[in-house]
Amino acid sequence: MSWDFSTEPEFQTQLDWVGDFVRAEIYPLETLHLDWPQLRRAVAPLQNEVKARGLWAAHLSPELGGQGYGQVKLGLMHELLGMSPYAPLVFGNQAPDSGNTEILAEVGTAEQKQRWLYPLLAGELTSAFALTERDNAGADPSNLASTAARDGNGWILNGHKWFITTPPSLTS
Repeated sequence: MSWDFSTEPEFQTQLDWVGDFVRAEIYPLETLHLDWPQLRRAVAPLQNEVKARGLWAAHLSPELGGQGYGQVKLGLMHELLGMSPYAPLVFGNQAPDSGNTEILAEVGTAEQKQRWLYPLLAGELTSAFALTERDNAGADPSNLASTAARDGNGWILNGHKWFITTPPSLTS
């Protein structure tokens, strides 16, 4: 059995541009020793180029500024973006932000979208993913023991997370 991952010429032109862009503009950033604020400043003009090209957050629907690409197109694009640890950040589809934006877009309330989704899409925030717990193996959410209980206007969190992705932060 063979798989045909060829695509239409218009999208292949985009893929060719992505590969060239990653090699010419993003690879050189990997040779620098940048802290987070320096990296954010360095990638901002590159993100603007990606947005102008219409490839920013391509995993999302056009209503949210993406392209609504299906899995095959995203896979072909991510094959190229996977060549650099900085490329997903430049293209607005870095984990965990890409998954978190998809969840917020699909089931977020209007308030959650205003507070979290739109700033994530604008690159003003980063998000985190905190699933793993020391005493619960695997990634099955039904095994989680941590709890969150409403306390007035806030929350009380009880639990121990073992690994957390990038801590949420303002990127400015």
